[in-house]
Amino acid sequence: MKYANNPQSFINGFYSSSRNVFLTVSVAIAMYGFSNSFKNSREHIVKDISLFILLFSLMLGSVNIIYFNRFLTNLENEQKRGDILPNYIDLQMLRTQSYLKIYFLVILSVLLAAGFIRFVNRRFN
Repeated sequence: MKYANNPQSFINGFYSSSRNVFLTVSVAIAMYGFSNSFKNSREHIVKDISLFILLFSLMLGSVNIIYFNRFLTNLENEQKRGDILPNYIDLQMLRTQSYLKIYFLVILSVLLAAGFIRFVNRRFN
């Protein structure tokens, strides 16, 4: 069976998944900030849910980065074998996009760690 290898479709999927990560992080941060308007126990529940959403965003972004980097490696290997990539595919720029998302995920990890520390302090102190 012959599969169509359209790099632009894969890149569009990467951007779509990146957008999903950014949006879920925004929802989680909004929920965390909005939780102060609830009373005692509900406030903690909403904060906990927002931490789980942040964790989900981190996992989604990590899987996306791993998959995208594998795809870029495959494209680079195809180019080394002599296959001609379309002119609009700039592998160096795509790597830069990947690094930018990794940077965002590092920032997200710091936020998640800070939220988790607050969660532990709130639950066990």
